[in-house]
Amino acid sequence: MAEKKSVPRYKKDNYKPLANEDPTSSDVFFNQVLDRFHIDLDDVSSQVVVHWKTLVEPAVADHSKCEKIKDGVLYLTCDHPSRASYIRLNSREIIKSIRSVFPEIELKKIITRVKNAT
Repeated sequence: MAEKKSVPRYKKDNYKPLANEDPTSSDVFFNQVLDRFHIDLDDVSSQVVVHWKTLVEPAVADHSKCEKIKDGVLYLTCDHPSRASYIRLNSREIIKSIRSVFPEIELKKIITRVKNAT
């Protein structure tokens, strides 16, 4: 019977050294991530997306994700149709909650989309 060779899980030789363009500080890395996902921390709409869980009640925040704000419309993704209905029924309170922190945002309505959790 042939004996199996033990293969190491990884080799240090497989990892390429950092190139000059690779981030070497956390600030540079953080800025690259923000740029990749098109997040502008100076934009108030982006602030709503970043702080979504602190802006609304836990019943909403735990079952939804703020995708974007565009043309006065807040786009949310929910994990269940009943949660989407709950959000639509309570949309005025949600909009008031967001406006209390960010009064410069002109929200008119909320559009929900259901995305099944896998």
